[in-house]
Amino acid sequence: MSAQRYRRRSFVVDRSFQYRFIASFLLLVVLSLLLFSGGMATYYWIRYMAGENVFAEFIYIQKQVRVTNDEGEVVGTRSEMQPPVNRLELILPPILINNLVIMIIIAVIGIFYSHRIAGPIYRMQQDLTRVIEGEEGVRIRLRKKDTMQSLANKINQLIEKAES
Repeated sequence: MSAQRYRRRSFVVDRSFQYRFIASFLLLVVLSLLLFSGGMATYYWIRYMAGENVFAEFIYIQKQVRVTNDEGEVVGTRSEMQPPVNRLELILPPILINNLVIMIIIAVIGIFYSHRIAGPIYRMQQDLTRVIEGEEGVRIRLRKKDTMQSLANKINQLIEKAES
């Protein structure tokens, strides 16, 4: 006989729990990102107060360009000076993009992780409702990677004891 397999139909089974879990998870991430950004801002503020205005400085970038002859063969390289770039314009976009990407990744991980908690709770609630309604032979069966295996085993022992 083949063992009955439980397949995931939805990763969001308990909306209120999972969304609160993800929101608190993201709040911690936002606070740490703000702390990091605040640290950077403090660093630049201290440098500004010390007489250095690092944002008034420009960064000059030289671009290496391949030089080819008429046949398309590379004969050497030369440097071309690019327009100056303000340090703030160079630093700020990658930091903001990085923060956004981290938030998205954490939200996705939060959904999958919270499903390992909310899924078993939902399953136990459904099985306990069947027991309360008088159905006999009900046992809580969770997936191998789900959390709360020990709780499910204790509830199964309780159900067996109540049935005997």
